[in-house]
Amino acid sequence: MGRLIYCIGDKAKVPFLFQSTGVCVYTMEELCYYLYHNVETMEEDISESQLVPWIRMELNMPERADFLSTLQERKSGIKDMVVSIFCSTDYYSQDEINHLIERIDRYFELLPIERKKRHAAAILRYGKNHEALLEYQTILDDRDFVQLSDEEQGAAYHNIAVLMAQNGQFRRAAKNFQTAYQKSGDRESLCQYLYALKLGGMEEEFDRELTVYADDTDVVRRIENQFYFVEENREYSPDYVNYLHLMELKNRGPEGEDAFWWLFDETVNKLKNTYRER
Repeated sequence: MGRLIYCIGDKAKVPFLFQSTGVCVYTMEELCYYLYHNVETMEEDISESQLVPWIRMELNMPERADFLSTLQERKSGIKDMVVSIFCSTDYYSQDEINHLIERIDRYFELLPIERKKRHAAAILRYGKNHEALLEYQTILDDRDFVQLSDEEQGAAYHNIAVLMAQNGQFRRAAKNFQTAYQKSGDRESLCQYLYALKLGGMEEEFDRELTVYADDTDVVRRIENQFYFVEENREYSPDYVNYLHLMELKNRGPEGEDAFWWLFDETVNKLKNTYRER
């Protein structure tokens, strides 16, 4: 049976936007829920300069804002700020708040390089691809990177390779997927390595590597099935349909010129926006 929660404060007319993840919240309860599930970005989220003024003005909670301001002036730790925010509503029980504090403690007991890796993975989950790519590049260049286990190093190489592949940097992506597989032995990294070679037009390297792993029937079967699926479903892709329509309009000559250029601009703008978002 569920429990009834009495919500406090107003619902904000202007939401608070967390720069680290791009998430917006409108109420104190939403703020607590967000913080509870984002320990990896909590340090920067709590230190957002506009958070306390937002609680004061938008949620109409001046007393709670005053107390948080006092904590900030005293340079109190993150845990004090979190407890103050969470105790302003009944959204989470005392046991749940204590559990959160334990998670925060465990997170800050990690090595700095481990926290960086978890932070990068967290913002990647929220689609902050550009920021995640920059952070992963910093992690790989960090002299403490060797302190991570082979599995964790492999995961870092894999994630940065995914971001490179999304940007069309297939050669660099392939190299990082290969390193990820060598570090962790994860077959997912191996498959993505082979995909990157194929998509990057590195046919000779793809054929050679496929021969190397020919005894791994599961990997070979997966690669073959994936490319068969792509080929079979290509005609249903919106981008491919647009391409066919563009070719049809182009072949009409002057009759289809206006429609061609309109669809061309629409298609290019869509691809640009998708690229920028990534």
